[in-house]
Amino acid sequence: MSEKGGKGFSLPSKGAKSSLKGKDDSSAKSKRGRKVHFNAEGDRIKVGKGDKSVKGGKISAVKEPQPLELKIGAELPENAKCLMDCEAALILEGIQDQMVVLSRDPTIKIPVSFDKGLQYAKSKNNFTDPQPVRKLLETLTNYGVTDGEICVIANAHPETIDEVFALVPSLKDKRSSISKPLEGILSGLANLRNSS
Repeated sequence: MSEKGGKGFSLPSKGAKSSLKGKDDSSAKSKRGRKVHFNAEGDRIKVGKGDKSVKGGKISAVKEPQPLELKIGAELPENAKCLMDCEAALILEGIQDQMVVLSRDPTIKIPVSFDKGLQYAKSKNNFTDPQPVRKLLETLTNYGVTDGEICVIANAHPETIDEVFALVPSLKDKRSSISKPLEGILSGLANLRNSS
């Protein structure tokens, strides 16, 4: 028992089981310094010293992480529309032209990042008119190509079909059906870029 105002405790009798865990108990030890990783299946792998991992009490070699495939548009809301750089530049330039009028309205607040977004879109824009670019690329929707994938193709300016499939791995399953139309689209994009 403890004295008045002091800290103390009583030990349980020999036969009684204690629900208290002491400082030396392994569950109370600090886990600092241990790294926890998750593999592709979602299993937790605790990594200690060296290149060994502890999983379920057994020591095994750490698995290399599997490369994750980019799912364009997977996290976008349903009503979101992907824009090509040339479309974004046109829209942002239109807003910039109206900036004097917009600044008079106190309810409209232009974000600080507006200028950086406009500068980026202008620097990446290789087309003067987005309409023929969009029209050319939208023919790919007949082959199941999504709007996000179309925008990646337009923004990345690939020169070969192999570059397209490297940039947009989700199209690899459709390679046999879209390779021929993609050749024509890439040459059309090159002509539009050169005419700009």
